[in-house]
Amino acid sequence: MIVRITSKYGALDGSHKTPHNGIDLAMPEGTTLRMIGEGVVDRIYDGSAAIGKGLSVQFEDGTRAIYGHMNEVSVKVGQHVKDGQIVGISGNTGHSTGPHLHVGMKDASGGWLDPSEQVERILANGRVGDGIGDIPKFSIGEWLHEKVAEVTLNSSVDFISDLAFSFPIIAVVSAGVYCFTRMFSKSLAKWGAIGTVIYGICVID
Repeated sequence: MIVRITSKYGALDGSHKTPHNGIDLAMPEGTTLRMIGEGVVDRIYDGSAAIGKGLSVQFEDGTRAIYGHMNEVSVKVGQHVKDGQIVGISGNTGHSTGPHLHVGMKDASGGWLDPSEQVERILANGRVGDGIGDIPKFSIGEWLHEKVAEVTLNSSVDFISDLAFSFPIIAVVSAGVYCFTRMFSKSLAKWGAIGTVIYGICVID
């Protein structure tokens, strides 16, 4: 299972003319979403704003977690939700360049917080399935679709420059994988090299 952060907190790019106030996680439309903490739903976004459909949940310490670009929200304002409870499904609503979940956080006074540490901790602990979204296996087709959208709509220069810089390194690593695995199998060597190249391109931010 591979989960990609497609836009980090504070990012400035073609889609974000001001610093990005959250984190975007790539996932197919219809992914079941679960809450990352326990609290009370204090707002539902109806889809008319840039964030699309979504929700805000206030935790006991006054901080809020915000999910955006959802297709459906399955909770209501005032409802108490538990950590890991299903709150809806992901989508591509609002000002979105592709299917993903926007995760934002605010402090008790309404200022934006960087949710990176909390989201990365969840992912590192393997809590994707019970902590943020039931994300199926990574799809090359979906990744290509997202990259085409990025190239077309916002970050063509950044992506091309990153690819140009990284490709020689990817090629060297791929050649090393090929030479090593060829000692065991020509077929394994070929697919190992191809897989290394694909993986290398996938991790380019």
